[in-house]
Amino acid sequence: MRLAYWNGALWAVGNGLASSQLVVYLAMEFDAPRIGLGIGLLLAAPHLVGVLRLAAPALIGRLAGRKRFAIAAYTLSGVVLAALPATAAPGRLPSAGASLTALVALWCAYHLLEYLGTVALWSWLADLVPPPIRGRFLGRRERWMACGQAAAMLAGAWLLTARQRSRPDEPAWIGYAVAAALGAALILAAVIPLARMPDIAARQARGAAATLGQWLAPWRDRRLWGLLGFQCWLSFFNGLAQAPQNYYQDKVLQVSLPVMLCLRVALRSGQWAAGPGVGKAADRAGNRAVMAASLLLIAQGPLFYALATPQQPWWIAGAWACWIAWVGLNIGLPHLLLGLSPRRADTPYIAAWLAVAGLCHGLSTVWGGSLLDHYRQRTFVWLGGTLGYCQAAFLFVWIMESLGVLVLLWLVREPERA
Repeated sequence: MRLAYWNGALWAVGNGLASSQLVVYLAMEFDAPRIGLGIGLLLAAPHLVGVLRLAAPALIGRLAGRKRFAIAAYTLSGVVLAALPATAAPGRLPSAGASLTALVALWCAYHLLEYLGTVALWSWLADLVPPPIRGRFLGRRERWMACGQAAAMLAGAWLLTARQRSRPDEPAWIGYAVAAALGAALILAAVIPLARMPDIAARQARGAAATLGQWLAPWRDRRLWGLLGFQCWLSFFNGLAQAPQNYYQDKVLQVSLPVMLCLRVALRSGQWAAGPGVGKAADRAGNRAVMAASLLLIAQGPLFYALATPQQPWWIAGAWACWIAWVGLNIGLPHLLLGLSPRRADTPYIAAWLAVAGLCHGLSTVWGGSLLDHYRQRTFVWLGGTLGYCQAAFLFVWIMESLGVLVLLWLVREPERA
């Protein structure tokens, strides 16, 4: 379990340096047409190709056991990420559109490999960690990951600010590329603890590949339907806000990347503090109560974005404070999933849940980006006031995510305790 913590911490440092926020800002340097759809595709495409992780149960066992499969997938993902800055640099390809396409393609490949490795890793960890303490383990691992991401984002913000001050004539994308390359190096380093973890699969016939019946089992399991239904609701409306949120904070509020990274540092620092306590509460009180309280806070985030204006951009800090509560879902959702999944045949359940969540999030993010391009010049009247499209979108998502608490309590059930 300590090695799993180290793996999570190192991966989080790399992820914090090569974050999706950084890649979005890099994409905006291309100044490509239909930037709203471009942002939506950049954020959504990894989730859409993530549907291919449904193949992971068939690959695990036929190609390699869970340990070897996870190590190979995470190593290849780091290699692809390392190639991203040089390949997709502005001006390297004939047009801005070609650069954006290359960026999206490499970002997708990096995430797909990482997603495939995650299916194997979660199944592996499910056997390593006894169910009665699984919530506490997930909480502590979340703390390590939060600490790693916070430290990396703080370092990234300092690095970008220092480069801008020391080299004011240098294009901003160079600093973004340096941060991404450092992130790739740390993600590759995160494989080392995995290599030292015990290979449970080797003691159990190498982790046999899933049969057709096992692959179909999640889709016939009514207990999982409720979790998938709630996950679809949450992923869809969360994805719908992604393109407006990124466009609004950069182009309207003009919040710089270092400031955004500092907000993310505050977010992950709060999650670092809350993680173990939330994990313990999930073990003792159940996941539903923890997740409902967390979602009620999360849902208020879009409201703070709706209140923010170029004169008062600081309102968005309230959203990032609310989003600390994502720690409850980051722990509760996998805890529920592993509890609902059958022992020794859990990879199809993990792959199905991750694929459905990614598909819903990806489709809604693309749709949100397309709506942004179509309506961003429009204004709307609400309660006697005038709202821009982004503000109207934030209010809509606020309402729907708040209703998600009722969806959670209606659809999701706790698994029987081991």
